[in-house]
Formats: sequence, structure tokens, C-alpha cells
Amino acid sequence: MLSNDELDYLKKVSVFAALSSEVLALIGTCAKRVEIEAGKVLFSEGDLANEMVVVLEGCLEVYKRGRNGLEARLAVLGPGDVVGEMSLVDIQPRSANVRAAEDSSVVTVSHADIAKVYREDPESYTLMVLNIAREISIRLRRMDDMLANVSTELSDVTGTLLDRRIKGA
Repeated sequence: MLSNDELDYLKKVSVFAALSSEVLALIGTCAKRVEIEAGKVLFSEGDLANEMVVVLEGCLEVYKRGRNGLEARLAVLGPGDVVGEMSLVDIQPRSANVRAAEDSSVVTVSHADIAKVYREDPESYTLMVLNIAREISIRLRRMDDMLANVSTELSDVTGTLLDRRIKGA
């Protein structure tokens, strides 16, 4: 169960934007605060996904391994950031690894917690899913920009343009 201070903090997190105090209190009855030591892996790519995490304090790293076995850091997350929210929408295995870069405090919200919101207040559930969709869209736009920048920088270095056509584009 979350404290009132933690619930006040969640009000400022984009995924929970515009949810009523009553709905946040409902989430607070089942969500959990978890302390994570630096270096501990929270999620591994391919794991079953059944919760999202909100960073309260500290720093998390999102990373994947390339074909060559080297790690590629995709994101560094700090207080107020969310990770694992895609699993609440697409019900797919974890798409990346997440570990604590330093001692961190997080709140975990599970599928079951979100299902309680759906049963109690379907309108708030819909709002929350839309908030999650916005977060995913923002992240996808950032990744598009990063990919475009990497592609053009590689073409500057190699002298060739990386041109992979996308069907239907």
C-alpha cells in the first residue's frame, strides 16, 4: 500500500494524469513500493511482463544486447519516468532489459491493479490507457529521431546512404 506522499507523487506522473483522487487511492491500495540495489536487474528481455514501474528515486537503465553481444543503452530513467507500461497494452514479453544504475525506489503497478481500476471505473481505465498510449507514442517519436540521426551519421562516415525501404511507406 502506498503512502499519501507517494500517491501525491503519482498524480504528477503522465500515466496517471487527470485520474481522480479516488482512483489513485484505489491504485495505491494494491501498488507496491520497492527498493532496488544498484546493479540489480528488474526486467530481462523476453520475460513475461505483468507490471509497470514508476521511478520515485534513483536511476534505471534500459538496454538491449546487439547481435555482436554488446549492450546498447536505450534510455536512462529518473524520478517520474515509467517503464514496462507497454506490457499493460500489448501483453507481450519484455522488449528490453532494465536495471538499477544506482540504489532506487520504484512503485510497481500490475495488470491486476489496472484490472481493479477497469472494474471500478471504466472511464478512468480508458483515460489511463490513453495516457499510456501517449507515452508510447512520445517514445516512438524519439526513437524515430534517434534512428534518423544514426542513419545519417553512418552515411556521413561510410559515404553511403542506408536506404531500407518500408513497404507501404
